[in-house]
Amino acid sequence: MINLLAPFLVMPYVITVCGIDKWGMVGVVTSTYILMGLLIEFGANLIGVKELSTFRNKLVFLKSYIGVNYKFRLLSSLLLSVILISVFLIFKLDISFYWGLTWMIAWYYNPLWIFQAQEDFKKINKIIFLSKAVYVLGVYLLVTTKEDYVYVVGILGLSNSIFYAWYYYQIPKNKVAFKRVPVFFKQNSAIVVSNFAISFYTQAPIIIIKVILGNVAAGIFNVINLFLTVFRSYLGVFFNVTYPRFCYLLSGSVAKAKTYGFKMMKINVFLLLGAAIIIFLTLPYAIGFFDFSQDVQEGLAFSSFLLFLPVIIALNIPYYQLLLFKKQNNDVLKISVGGVIITLALGIPLTYAFGLMGICVMLYVVELYILLSFWRKGTKFMTK
Repeated sequence: MINLLAPFLVMPYVITVCGIDKWGMVGVVTSTYILMGLLIEFGANLIGVKELSTFRNKLVFLKSYIGVNYKFRLLSSLLLSVILISVFLIFKLDISFYWGLTWMIAWYYNPLWIFQAQEDFKKINKIIFLSKAVYVLGVYLLVTTKEDYVYVVGILGLSNSIFYAWYYYQIPKNKVAFKRVPVFFKQNSAIVVSNFAISFYTQAPIIIIKVILGNVAAGIFNVINLFLTVFRSYLGVFFNVTYPRFCYLLSGSVAKAKTYGFKMMKINVFLLLGAAIIIFLTLPYAIGFFDFSQDVQEGLAFSSFLLFLPVIIALNIPYYQLLLFKKQNNDVLKISVGGVIITLALGIPLTYAFGLMGICVMLYVVELYILLSFWRKGTKFMTK
């Protein structure tokens, strides 16, 4: 609930002070650093959680695995930071990209995956509450003029970094040699690439819109995308909470795991569908509180049809969890890369031809492809 609340406290304030075009730039920068985080964490929230939860009673293994993961994070965060700064300088990108580098520190320290594996959700809640409270307070205190939009992404990265680092130093871990990093990389690369691909086709639309249609259109999309991000965030948290239990049940009984997975799926579909309908019906009235132009209002109204997209995403969670548990990483990789290809092959020409409508069509096509692909691959394991 805190993750859901914080963005909605920030969005109207930033749009009022800085304008919807600057909110679009905030969305582009945020998407960039979300993708970087996947490369730094390198599958910790999936493979790492599975390993730590499966071998939770083997302390030596746990400390060693955590040590290797953070050794890789150190190398990747430094390398990616150098590459990003070089790109920013060469292409003279917006200064908000530089402030966003605070996310690189947060991605390195992030300990939530460890607490997730331990099912210590109280500690996770505490970290999220504190970091989001500082984030919201920081935005309201520091963003006072239109030019201050550059700080928004950086404030979130800094607030996360402070609390992630505090708990990181309390976690027992072994020091490991750098020579173990290549082995770790090889073992996790397939699922990380697939996870990156999944995130890419969810983050790419706002970048495509920014390049083709400009900042105002990106801002329009980013308003609706905030709702999508909230729904995806909810599904991500739900996935993280249920994944350890699903793995445990699946190791003993496919039938019990199947019952558990489908029960969770039905709950998600019901909640998301209800929330989408409510937001879809009330959004036109909420838009009226802002001094938006007619074009912006029409764009927001049309883009709101995307609110039903997360319902499709919720349907594939049990099958996605099953494929991960069965180590079908190559299948997940192929499906995810297929999603990227469809995103680029359809997203760019459809946006040129139909504007925001083209992006909406593309997103539904991609998610339906992902859903049907996961169903086809996962069904054979569900029937065993």
